[in-house]
Amino acid sequence: METDHVSNPRPPRLIRAAAAPALAALLLASFGLFFSQETAPPQSPVIRITGAGRPKIPIAIPPFEGADLSKARDAAATLHDVIRDDLLFSNYFAMVPEEYYKTVAPFTDRKASYRDWSGIGAEAVLVGKTRPDTGDDLQFEGRVYDMSDERLGLGKGYRGGADQLRLLAHRMSDEIVLHYTSNRGIAMTRIAYVSQVDRAREVFVMDYDGARVKKVTANGSINRSPAWSPDGKMIAFVSLRSGSPRLMLINSDGVLKIAFPQSGELNGAPTWSPDGRLVAFSSGRDGNAEIYTLRVSDGTLTRLTRHDAIDTSPAWSPDGRSIAFTSDRGGSPQIYVMDADGGSVRRLPVDLSYSDAPSWSVGPNEAIAFTARVPGGFDIYTYEMKSGALTRLTTGAAINEYPRWSPDGRHVVFASNRSGAMDIYSMDANGDHVRRLTKGGNNTYPAWSN
Repeated sequence: METDHVSNPRPPRLIRAAAAPALAALLLASFGLFFSQETAPPQSPVIRITGAGRPKIPIAIPPFEGADLSKARDAAATLHDVIRDDLLFSNYFAMVPEEYYKTVAPFTDRKASYRDWSGIGAEAVLVGKTRPDTGDDLQFEGRVYDMSDERLGLGKGYRGGADQLRLLAHRMSDEIVLHYTSNRGIAMTRIAYVSQVDRAREVFVMDYDGARVKKVTANGSINRSPAWSPDGKMIAFVSLRSGSPRLMLINSDGVLKIAFPQSGELNGAPTWSPDGRLVAFSSGRDGNAEIYTLRVSDGTLTRLTRHDAIDTSPAWSPDGRSIAFTSDRGGSPQIYVMDADGGSVRRLPVDLSYSDAPSWSVGPNEAIAFTARVPGGFDIYTYEMKSGALTRLTTGAAINEYPRWSPDGRHVVFASNRSGAMDIYSMDANGDHVRRLTKGGNNTYPAWSN
């Protein structure tokens, strides 16, 4: 995915109340899908749960069939490649090498086909077909066959226009992940981020893999720190369009939904509670950078921290009972955790000179990802809340900052200048498989939708 936006890379830092603080997050609504028919398998699917320490599921995805029209054949190729990439990214599946397909006959549901494809190492085979529908629409049918049980495990049918092929593919990918793991896939999720356009910095959104980029704000000002609501229908962000950093909420159409009364105070770094009722953020409204919550339904503000240090960058725990945040109350910026009502403040027990921008993951290995200063730059670390394990995910003399978890806790998105200008990257939760999502401009403040 190519972009041509530019911005000035800078290390993450705490912002004094006298200067512009970390700015707030924006939220984008869900996008419409135009899929119709879904065909169920003839029997209940067999679920194989995979996870940490479990082997990946070998799956074969031979080329999809397209009707005798170039657009159907092209669509089949696009759907095939996107689904393959989605399943690889999920880390639940391993691809049977394509050269092995030459040693077996094309897959059918006959007994012999099951044995042949199982013989080349496949536990599952995905076959797909596309054909023209009314107007410019296409129909796509995907079927996943289980080799051990020798039967159809999953069948889905979708209809959509040529501009929705990636959505069809993502939808099918998530169905496959759900079928084999009973976990929700993330191929349909999106990433919001900030990119410089001329002198402005606007909020954009893209698919999790960097495709289908859309500009959400167009106010010609500085906008930062987008944050998705749990239902994906809103984005909170901070904008300087009125002269001072103000917290904004917008709906899925990019229309300003709520801008609660603000009279010049500096606001920044919003984050939504897991139930979507509250937005936590940093504000200098009382003379110092403190953590507040905004009740979205009626605009009620509650102050959580009371300290003469700078408190910023809040991040909710998955259960909504705790909030991590950055504070320099101990002399240097470090990560602290408090109860959701502001009580029981304690420092994250890590021995690093500078820590900032926490993000709290879901899953059994609940962890906080954050940015830390290291010799020559900044790197991403994680701290596991139960085990106390501290892991460094990035290395090298570069700025790697602002980590944000995927909704399944298996991946991290972050900003880095490792290739020159700042761009958005993703990686596995252990730091493997780094993938560049934006190119050709300075891009910062990523946020992963649920």
